[in-house]
Amino acid sequence: MQRNLKRLRLVIAVISLLTSSSFAVIHDIVGLIPKPEVKFSGEFETTFLSGYLGSSGAIYDTRPNLSNCISYRAEVGDAYFIDGYAWFISSLHSMQSDSHRMLFHEFEGVVRFGYDYKISDDMMLETKAGLLWNPAIGYKNASLDGWGPYVAQYFKNKYLIPYWDGLWIVSPSRRARVRLGVRKPFKITDKLTISPFFETVWLDKRRFIARYDEAPEDDFVMGGAFGSITFGFSVKYEITSDFMVFGSFSQFDLINSQARDSVKSADEYYAKCDWPIIKIGFSYSF
Repeated sequence: MQRNLKRLRLVIAVISLLTSSSFAVIHDIVGLIPKPEVKFSGEFETTFLSGYLGSSGAIYDTRPNLSNCISYRAEVGDAYFIDGYAWFISSLHSMQSDSHRMLFHEFEGVVRFGYDYKISDDMMLETKAGLLWNPAIGYKNASLDGWGPYVAQYFKNKYLIPYWDGLWIVSPSRRARVRLGVRKPFKITDKLTISPFFETVWLDKRRFIARYDEAPEDDFVMGGAFGSITFGFSVKYEITSDFMVFGSFSQFDLINSQARDSVKSADEYYAKCDWPIIKIGFSYSF
């Protein structure tokens, strides 16, 4: 009996020695693996808008609105990152009180994973993809809720910055839009930057129907119908390294003749084929 007990103790001692040695080896190996540096940054932004051009590429309001946005970015190492934002908009009027409340009637939240591919010292391709959530928090019609995948690419360089992004709402109903754009920042002074831009949008006609109750008959893109263009310029002035004021002027125009006819036949005050939009705001980085 005592002999068996001694053998058991010996076995336990050997197992303990091997286990502790294995953990020590694993700990040493893990210690050799470089840990990526994580850098976190964010920004809070408040913007006054003379009109509201939705992410779908259609005009949602031609009266004053106020938007608030908190964005974030976590860089993991030199190339990978996670970013996103939480965005709210409020009406500064009561013209649409029959469909939604004035304050914080719409929310848009995005989480994306991305990769920066460095082509050269002054050229980089930024790619990011994730999910967008757009709940109808202040609308009387809760069926306007939506979520779906979002993808975007930016070719960043010192000459001309082309970009595109796509949004595919998959629930509760399927609809989509694709936007192509280009902008060119001009550094006027160390603090002042002016950036002309041009964008064109292909919009699924189902989103058009949701806003105007009618849609063009053409079905040539994604089961969709019409295109719009938006062009203008933005101005940014850095007061400090963290605080900035900005403004922009943009001109929105429908370029599909059937879409223009549909808008013209609508009775809503925001049913405009062409409309200028002015934005003025400030942002704080952290």
